[in-house]
Amino acid sequence: MRRTQFNLPEGKWLVTRICIIFCIGALCYGRGYSQSSSHETRDQVIYNGLVLRDTGSINKAIKTANSIRISSVDSAEWLYRQTLFASKLLHYNKGIAKSYYGLGACFSNKNEQEKAVYYSQIALRFCGDDIEDHEMISSLYVLLSENYYYKGRYDSCAYYRYAALNELDANHIDNPRMQMKVYCSILQFWLNAHGDITNDKHILQVVQRINKLEQKALAANDSAQLMNIYFYKGGYYNNIQQNDSARYYCNLNLQLARKLKTGFSIPAATLMNIGITYMEDGKLNEAISYMQRSLDEIPENVRGTSRQYFFANIFLGEAYGKQHNYAKAIAITEPALAMANKQKVLHITDHAYKTLADAYEAIGNYEKAAINRRLYSEVQDSLMKAEKLELVYNVEMKYRIADKDKEIAQKELAIARNESRIKTKNFWIIGFSLGFLLLLVFCFLVYRNIHHKQKLQAEKIRNLRQELQISNLQAVISTEEKERSRIARELHDGMGGTLAAIRTRVSAIFRKHTTTDVTGDFKEVLQLLEEASIDLRKTAHNLMPEILLNEGLAKASELFCERVRKGHMLNINVEIWGKVQRLPGDMELTSYRIIQELVHNIIKHANATEAIVQMVFHESQLCITVEDNGNGISKDILQSNDGMGLKTIKERVKYLNGQIDIASSPGEGTCIYIELGIIAVKQNTATT
Repeated sequence: MRRTQFNLPEGKWLVTRICIIFCIGALCYGRGYSQSSSHETRDQVIYNGLVLRDTGSINKAIKTANSIRISSVDSAEWLYRQTLFASKLLHYNKGIAKSYYGLGACFSNKNEQEKAVYYSQIALRFCGDDIEDHEMISSLYVLLSENYYYKGRYDSCAYYRYAALNELDANHIDNPRMQMKVYCSILQFWLNAHGDITNDKHILQVVQRINKLEQKALAANDSAQLMNIYFYKGGYYNNIQQNDSARYYCNLNLQLARKLKTGFSIPAATLMNIGITYMEDGKLNEAISYMQRSLDEIPENVRGTSRQYFFANIFLGEAYGKQHNYAKAIAITEPALAMANKQKVLHITDHAYKTLADAYEAIGNYEKAAINRRLYSEVQDSLMKAEKLELVYNVEMKYRIADKDKEIAQKELAIARNESRIKTKNFWIIGFSLGFLLLLVFCFLVYRNIHHKQKLQAEKIRNLRQELQISNLQAVISTEEKERSRIARELHDGMGGTLAAIRTRVSAIFRKHTTTDVTGDFKEVLQLLEEASIDLRKTAHNLMPEILLNEGLAKASELFCERVRKGHMLNINVEIWGKVQRLPGDMELTSYRIIQELVHNIIKHANATEAIVQMVFHESQLCITVEDNGNGISKDILQSNDGMGLKTIKERVKYLNGQIDIASSPGEGTCIYIELGIIAVKQNTATT
C-alpha cells in the first residue's frame, strides 16, 4: 500500500495522488451520461397534456424525466413527484421505486447527498423480486455508494458497491448495460482505494469482465456502451502507469461522446483526465492545455455548481505550481477550494491544500504555509487511507466475485429450515403447556393474596436498591466513555495539529541550513515526526470507533475481531445470526466494550489458539457467546468475582439488565454466555 508523504520525490508523489483522479472524473462522467438532446421542460409537459392515468403513461413520464435530469434538474424533480403521486394512487410499486430513484438522482446532481440517500433507501422498500426489480436494486446500490463516497463514508461506499455486485450475480442479471454499470463502479472504487493495482487479482477479475463486455459491445456496434467502457479502461491504464494506453482510450471515449452528442459533462471529464496523464508524465504545458480545454467545455451558467469546474481548476493550479508559477497557482486554487468547501466535497481538497502549502512556502509566507499544511493533514486524516484500504479487503472477503453467493444462499436455506422446525415444535409445546400454565397462574394468584403486603414491601426495597445500583453503574460507564472521547479529541485536535506545525517548521529549517553533516539527521527527524503523527491519529480513532456509530454493533464487532486475527496468533471467528437491527446507542457501545474486554482477556490470559464470537439477534433479545480453547478459569477466581476484568464485565451486563453465565474448567477452555433484553433497554433509555 502506498501512502502520500510530504517528502516523497516529485515523480512518486504525483503517481500516488493521480490514482484517485480518474475515479473523480468517473463520478462526474456517470452523472453526465444520462443527459440527452431532449430539452423538454415543465411547461412543455403541461402543454403536451400529459395525464398519468395508467402504468404506460407513468413509465413514459419517468423516461422523459430521466432524459432531462441533467439539463433541467428542477423540472425533472417536479415530474418525478407527479409520477410518484400517480403511482401511489394506482399502487404501482415499480413506478414508486423508479420515481424515488429519480428523486435520489436529482438530489445527487444538486450535491444534496443526505436527501439522495434518503430517497434511495425508500425506493428499496418498493422493489419486488423479478429481474427488473433486481436491476433497480443494483442501480440503487450504486447510487447509494456514489453519495456515500461524496460524504466521505468509504466503508458504506464499499459495502453498497459489493452489494450491487452480489445482487447482479445472485440473480443472473445479464443486461450488459447493468453489468457495465456495476463492474465499472467496482473498478472505480479499487482505483481510488489502491496506490498500485498492477498485480491485484481481484481487480484483474473485474477488468476481465469489462473486456468481455467490450467484445459484446463491439459485436453489437453499441457506441454508448463502448464509450463508457473506454472511459474506465483509460482510468485503469493510468493507474498502472501506462499513460499512452490511457490517452488512447480517453481519445476513443471523447470521439464517441462527440458523435453521440452527450453534452458537456463527458468531454469535460475526459479532457481533464488526459491532462492528468500529461501532468503525471511531467509534460506540464500539455497538461495545462487540456485542463483549460476541460474548463472551456463547461457552460458559464453551471460553473457555479459544477464539480468538474472546480476539479479542473484545482488540478490546473497544481500544474502551475509544478511550473513554479506560484502566484498563478494560488490565484486559481483558492477560489476552486472555496467552491469545494461550499459543496462539502472533501476528497479533492487535499490536493488544493497541498498546492497552497507548497506555493506559500516557496514565496516565504510560512504562516499560511503552516495553516494549509495543517488543513492538508486533517483532510488526509479524515480520508483514513489505511483504514479504508483495510475495510475494502474486509468487504471483498464477504462478497467474493465467484463463490460467495452460493455459500450465503445455502446458509440462508439452512436457517429457514431450522426456523420452520423450531416453529412446529413450539406450537406443540405451547399447546401442552397451556393447561399447566393456567394451573400455575391460579396457584400464583392464591399465593399473592396471602403474602401480598409482605411481598409488596420487599419488592419496593429491592427496586430501590436495583435502581440505585443501575444509576451508579450508568454514571460510571458514561463518565468512562466521555473520558475516552475527550482524550481522543485532545489527541487528534491538539497534539496532531502541533506535530504538523513542528514538521513544517523543521522542514523549512532543513531547506535553509542543509549541510552534508546533518542531512541524514534531519531526514530521520522528519520521518519520526511523520510516524508519530500517524500513530497519534490511529490511537485517537481506536478510542472511539467510528464504524460503531455509523454501521452498528455487528459490523463494528466483525471489524474488531478481523483486526485481532491479523495482529495476533489467535484464530478468532465471528458469527451473526438472526435479523440484525440497530440498538439504542448506550446498549451498542456497552455491548461492544464487553466483547472487547472478553477478547482481550483471551489474548492476555487464556493462551488460546481458537476462539469464536457469536451474536444472535432475536426480536426482543440479544444473545452474545464468547468461547475459546485456552487454559480456562479457576474456581477460586470465579467464586471471588474478581480478576481478568470479570467484575467490570458483570457490572456492564447488569447495567443492561442482562444475565451472564460462565462455564469453564482449567485446561478445557471457557464459554461465556450473555443475554440482553432489547425492549427493556429501550424503555430504560427513554426513561433516563
